[in-house]
Amino acid sequence: MSTTDQNKKESRPFLGVRFDCCNAYVRIYRNKDGTAYEGRCPKCLRPLSIPIGPGGSSNRFFTAS
Repeated sequence: MSTTDQNKKESRPFLGVRFDCCNAYVRIYRNKDGTAYEGRCPKCLRPLSIPIGPGGSSNRFFTAS
């Protein structure tokens, strides 16, 4: 893997989310369209989508309850 490929992987935007449902932490990543961060609880597979838009939050870590 080239250095350029490694830099692209390392700079992929993510949010840290702790799912209260199963007390699990996971990173969720921006979708292909760049419109939201999407992921699932790693234990119960509960889906989560956090939209990207004006007036949003600058926080990088969240709790899904």
